[in-house]
Amino acid sequence: MNDTILDLIYLAHGRLTELENNPRDYGTGELLYSSDIHTVVAVALHEGCNLTELAADLGISNAAASKFTAKMVRLGYLIKKQRDDNKKEVVFFLDEKGRQAALAHTVFERRTFRPLRKLEGKLSISEKKVIIDFLNSIYKACTW
Repeated sequence: MNDTILDLIYLAHGRLTELENNPRDYGTGELLYSSDIHTVVAVALHEGCNLTELAADLGISNAAASKFTAKMVRLGYLIKKQRDDNKKEVVFFLDEKGRQAALAHTVFERRTFRPLRKLEGKLSISEKKVIIDFLNSIYKACTW
């Protein structure tokens, strides 16, 4: 039995880390890491975005976004094109494989997080506030 809230947070963190670190097949027959599929999903949500916009959407550097998009273009999930009105600017679109993976990711997220959302939905407003305040306090206290 886990006796403290911190023990339970640590266990939950371990499960979420495992979820993020293990590659999975999103219906294409290839294993994708979370950075791969999140790149594809970000393009799905903002087709025609440039590298700077994509990096901002993902909360990562342009260099990291460049690395992830190059991989996903090479694997056939993304299409890289020059913008019509500015030939120097590159924009990204989904290829058919990318559309399939983005859709499968939506199903995966729904199935994975539905139980957590149901639990959250059972909380009263005051219970949610206590938990949110507590977790925000932990986040602010972690200065490393």
